[in-house]
Amino acid sequence: MTIIARFVLTAFLVAVTGAALAAPAAPSISDIEVAKINDLGADFALKANLYLPAGGAPTALVLYIHGKGGAYNDPRDAVVQRLLGPLLKRGIAVARIDYRRSGRMPDMLFDTKAYIRFFRAHAATYNIDPGRIGIWGVSRGGNLAALLAVTGDNKVLEGAVGGNSDQPSRLQASVIESPLTDLFLSTDDKAAAMFGDYLGTDPTASAAIVAAYRKHDVASPSWKDVERIQQVNPLNYVNKDSPPALIICGGLDPSNIVVNCTAFFDKYIQAGAPANYYALSTGTHVRVGSDIEAASIDWLAERLAKTPPPIFPDNR
Repeated sequence: MTIIARFVLTAFLVAVTGAALAAPAAPSISDIEVAKINDLGADFALKANLYLPAGGAPTALVLYIHGKGGAYNDPRDAVVQRLLGPLLKRGIAVARIDYRRSGRMPDMLFDTKAYIRFFRAHAATYNIDPGRIGIWGVSRGGNLAALLAVTGDNKVLEGAVGGNSDQPSRLQASVIESPLTDLFLSTDDKAAAMFGDYLGTDPTASAAIVAAYRKHDVASPSWKDVERIQQVNPLNYVNKDSPPALIICGGLDPSNIVVNCTAFFDKYIQAGAPANYYALSTGTHVRVGSDIEAASIDWLAERLAKTPPPIFPDNR
């Protein structure tokens, strides 16, 4: 192949795959430290990367919560890279946030609530409208997003990480992607594996928790751990005053996500609370398709508008 031919071919490939080769967007402000915590004996700093739209009036803010195994600054996270441009064009700031690596609950929830309170407390510094804050969480971040969506007024599940206790953690809108919600909807093995992460129990103790739940054995020594898991089950907190939520999932997700998403949505129906539910039959884990992602961005921008449209358009 001649040098000219190679040049033409290279130019063609760059043009075709430019989006894939493009470097991740750089944050407007990097490594904003929200709190220092101790995670099972290891010091850990909770930080955020903030992406700001062009100047002007204070903007709405979306907190993006990565999945387990990621980080607030993980360049491999394709989801947030797809969301950044459309949200910034709509005048919405985005903060990529973090949580402790151990997986302990409710500690991870307390970590994420620290960010909500922090950005409200420092709204003027970052040109944020403290009354227009939403979230988008995926996978484990989706589990946290589900809890954040329905526990903003729950003092028991507030925690004190990062301080700013005078600020509320109630959100205006939540996008919850590919979450586990009720862990007991999973298979016994899957549930037990998650309990080891959430509670720090060994495989034998985790299996005993599942057995106690399945048998409703309140006399079991493991029942106290059943109650600990139920404390962080978002299905238990949906009520008629829960803020708007959007649940999205893929039908071919191997993690039993559709059952979890449907159960969560059913709770909104029962409570008469506002929720949307988008699913793609051929979608997989955190891959719900461009149509659903675009519709979800539109929904989030609508709910975080200065004057959002009525939740119930028939004014019932």
